Amino acid sequence: MSEERTTGRARAEQGQLAMPFYLICDVSWSMTADMDTLNQGVKQLRTTIVSEPATDDIAHVCVMTFSDTAKVIMPLTQLSEHEIPALHVEGGTSYGAAFRELARVTAQDVASLKAQGYKVWRPCAFFLTGGTPGDSDWYQTFQSTLTYDRRTETGNRSHPIFVPFGYRDARDDVIRKLAYPPERAKAYYARSHDTENALKGILGIIGHTMMMRSQQKEATTCGEQP
Repeated sequence: MSEERTTGRARAEQGQLAMPFYLICDVSWSMTADMDTLNQGVKQLRTTIVSEPATDDIAHVCVMTFSDTAKVIMPLTQLSEHEIPALHVEGGTSYGAAFRELARVTAQDVASLKAQGYKVWRPCAFFLTGGTPGDSDWYQTFQSTLTYDRRTETGNRSHPIFVPFGYRDARDDVIRKLAYPPERAKAYYARSHDTENALKGILGIIGHTMMMRSQQKEATTCGEQP
């Protein structure tokens, strides 16, 4: 992209809406049989969003992976600007590592977008897993990093809307605890769900959120950043 085009686009984006979406992919050993489908699905997700210029212009997407540790493999961006790197199977399954990294990255990204002049909606995080947490304190970590207690005004006030997708070996009782806040997010779980169906569900939520925004109504999944 030329310097002239970059400068022009930056000027046009001042005051525009940015909707951050985070795709957090389990790449632990439990995902070995699903890795090819996961990579194909992520590529299709990108293709579908890029094919809709209005969606691509507003949706900023970050891709993270987690196993024993968590990392960002594609920083928050408009998908037309970058390809998504291939995902590979790594190690164990630490939910807590994903929660801590997501809390850090969302806070950093929202601050950066606001500094650029965007009006930022509350981030929406899609947590895709086919396994069970290997860390015993995963729920305590989730509560301390990605929830907010309005009564005591403690916790992460800028928490993302957290939408978990579980299938195969993921436990229904675990997945249901992760939908947050419970009055706005929904957990998706079925032992028969595979990676392809989960990614279709994610695309459907993004599309629904964009539709609600275009109708100038409050989205049911993601809302404006407080």
